[in-house]
Amino acid sequence: MSERSLQHLRRKFIFVSMAALVAAMLLISSFLYLGNAVLSRQSIKNTLDYIISNNGELVQWSKNTDEETKNKISEFIEDLFEMNSTYRSREFKSITRYFAVLFDANGSVINIKTSHISSVGDEEAITYAKKALNEYFSFGRMGNYYYKAKVNEDGSSIVVYLDSTSILHFNDRLLYLALILITIGMCIAFFFVRAFSYTIIKYEMKNADLQKQFMTNASHELKTPLAVIRANTEMQEILDGETEWTQSTMRQVERMNGLIRNLVMITRADENRSHELIEDVDVTRAIHETTENFKSLAIQNGKELVEEIHEKVHMNAEEAQIRQICSLLVDNAIKYCDEGGKITVALTQKGKGFTLTVSNTYKAGKDVDYTRFFERFYREDESHNTDKGGYGIGLSIAESLVRQYHGSINATWKNDVISFVCIFKKI
Repeated sequence: MSERSLQHLRRKFIFVSMAALVAAMLLISSFLYLGNAVLSRQSIKNTLDYIISNNGELVQWSKNTDEETKNKISEFIEDLFEMNSTYRSREFKSITRYFAVLFDANGSVINIKTSHISSVGDEEAITYAKKALNEYFSFGRMGNYYYKAKVNEDGSSIVVYLDSTSILHFNDRLLYLALILITIGMCIAFFFVRAFSYTIIKYEMKNADLQKQFMTNASHELKTPLAVIRANTEMQEILDGETEWTQSTMRQVERMNGLIRNLVMITRADENRSHELIEDVDVTRAIHETTENFKSLAIQNGKELVEEIHEKVHMNAEEAQIRQICSLLVDNAIKYCDEGGKITVALTQKGKGFTLTVSNTYKAGKDVDYTRFFERFYREDESHNTDKGGYGIGLSIAESLVRQYHGSINATWKNDVISFVCIFKKI
């Protein structure tokens, strides 16, 4: 895995970790806030019911026989979840701010009780009470007040308004506090996750550097003995003539030289390129010319190579890389296309980028794991025979090059046709 890929993986790890943490914190905070809001609303409703049951008067609550027998745990649970409303508190009469209006069966006011609130007068209390009676629901909220209306069997009615300012402000403070804590927590978590992610990939980055260094050194070290083998074989052919054995040796030398070139190509493809050669590329011309170079090879192998290339496809890129990607895909298609099959090279413009699709007939591709095609040195035939040539790294090189353009490459199979789809995006 290249350093660029590791950095991308690190950023993805940070993003996923932070997103999961934000989601978890928001979920917990939402449950806390909504739970508190529901319990507060229930407490208010219980208080209003208690006042209505006492005909608009504040009566100090006292335990009955059944409630005196309750144990401490039951009382604690009831108090915790507001099952016992504030009217059971000893300070209930002194802290409760409310007003009540009683109506007879004809809708006339028979009593107004505003002694427990100083901010509302009689006329205002009547106005509020009539609004409550006209509402669809008997229990609701108006500003900082919650109301409850009840119509008795004889047609008379009572409306009670409870000042819930302190409860509402507490709910608001709880919400703001949760948002502040989430923000602070996310900032702290970001620094920890960022540092932790660096620790995770540090050794992988070191291994990637060592691997790159090994491949470069191995390529250079192998060139000398191969050059000696080639020279000795050529000298033997000069002295004794060309034989089956010398031909076999030369073929293996060529094969090893090709492998060395590909190792160097992999190393270069994985490097963080500066894109100094970026220019406006006529992608249509580059893909067409590259494909044309393979037509004679396709004909020799008894296969048909066709083009479906759109005109005037352009993108800022390195032309050599575009040609190399196309060469790798077309070469792979010719090697693995069925006998007498068809190879199609398609090019379409996509925004400021483009899509390159190379397809070939491949009837044996139904149960193949295409996700492994881009692994280095992977060959679909596990016997690793060399009948088709290649080293199992061409698609891996193509993938590395495509990723330099923030793009993607994937393989799909449908109706006996395998397609390699490359999506290039603007750098």
